[in-house]
Amino acid sequence: MRSTLCAMALLLTSGALARADCQSEVDGAFTKLRETKEFRLATKIVSPQGTLAMQVDYILPDKMHQRVKVGDSPAEMETIAIGEKVWSNQGQGWAEVPKNFADEIAKQLKQSVAEPSKSKIDYSCLGEKEFEGKTYLAYAATLPTEEKAKNEPAPKANVQTLYVDKATGLPARNVVAEADTPDKRLFDGTFSKPAGIEIKEPSTDKPVPNP
Repeated sequence: MRSTLCAMALLLTSGALARADCQSEVDGAFTKLRETKEFRLATKIVSPQGTLAMQVDYILPDKMHQRVKVGDSPAEMETIAIGEKVWSNQGQGWAEVPKNFADEIAKQLKQSVAEPSKSKIDYSCLGEKEFEGKTYLAYAATLPTEEKAKNEPAPKANVQTLYVDKATGLPARNVVAEADTPDKRLFDGTFSKPAGIEIKEPSTDKPVPNP
């Protein structure tokens, strides 16, 4: 009995250490990404309300240029953050965002991108996985579900899969899908490092109408 309990304890401890190592590998990939200072994240999000395409350029620690398109609309909504100042363009030209909103955006940029994540998501290692014709190091985590309202069915669990480039050690793709329908992507993010990313303060001057 004693030897059996010892063996079980060893297995459980090994599993916990393996999960810890997987989490540290994921954390390491994002640390390396932050250390590059400049990168782009292009994302497609699918929800019952429709689709949303978003491209965000980052120059860390405090610069961001976000472009968003909803559905098939050619209209593009933009946001630029530089330090504690934020500007928005909803199609009528650039305007500076009120300070209370700017402070919140700057805080989110700092907490979610510029600093190490405080997320408690528990990743497991999937090893080498082929994805869209290329082999990556893959990691998966079941995302926490929202609390269901009374008498409502339990929300479906979603699984997030992170693909890390084997050569660079940098995150390459971040995909979220329903656990029971892995081919149905709810969130599909692609990391890249295009040359010459620039984020400058936009002009808020309004065009002068023709006489």
